[in-house]
Amino acid sequence: MTQATGKALPRGVTYRGPKQYQTRKVVDGRRVQQTFSTAALARRWLTETAAKAELGQFQDTRPLDNTTISDLVTRYAAECMADREADRTGHIPAILRDSDLPGVKLSRFSPADVRGFRDRMVAAGYAPGTVVKRMNLLAAVIQHAISEWDVGIINHASGRVVKRPEGADRKRNRRLTDGANGAESEFDRLIEAVTSDSHPDDVWLVRFAIEQGTRRGDPLAGFQRRNRRGFSVPCVRVSSMSRAALTVLSPRFSTMGTAMAG
Repeated sequence: MTQATGKALPRGVTYRGPKQYQTRKVVDGRRVQQTFSTAALARRWLTETAAKAELGQFQDTRPLDNTTISDLVTRYAAECMADREADRTGHIPAILRDSDLPGVKLSRFSPADVRGFRDRMVAAGYAPGTVVKRMNLLAAVIQHAISEWDVGIINHASGRVVKRPEGADRKRNRRLTDGANGAESEFDRLIEAVTSDSHPDDVWLVRFAIEQGTRRGDPLAGFQRRNRRGFSVPCVRVSSMSRAALTVLSPRFSTMGTAMAG
């Protein structure tokens, strides 16, 4: 019987001490048990569990009670991001440093947790692109856990569930204009400015970037300066160049080859 009212406990509920009412029920051949602080909560759980079992909708959440978002993110980084150094050392630690999200148990994970994660990043002054990147990474972690690790939760981090900040997908729609009334075009003035700089070889970098339509950081990451036979030679990986870019750079490659051969 209950200590508070003296009434008999329902079948399946056992009193184990102050504020400890343990429930037991067999579902699909497995014994499921929970402990509650009051007999009323234990009785309600038994009733709801019986109804869900009858409809085939019961889900044992005990494994989810023992797993947090931090556990999923850490496992994903260790098993699936060996070749993604930037994300593994940048965005993953940022997710794990959040004040609330990492400690959320999977059994209680909700869209509100993802919205809070988003709003805290926005309030901290992160760029919309960074916020979207981290939210999408979180969604990828959870989706992988669902499909590959049989984690029975809903992906509340999906873009279909929680809205992303606006302004993250800025289109590259800037175009160099032609000169009006016989004036030099922006392209000609740009090439002239780069050529007259202290590093005139950078003109090939600029022409490559324009032909490829890349962002500023892409060609800088591709070009490297390597010393070979005493020469400081600009090198670039050419496997993914467009035909137009190869046409622009081919005279320079020939010049470089002649210099190196000498």
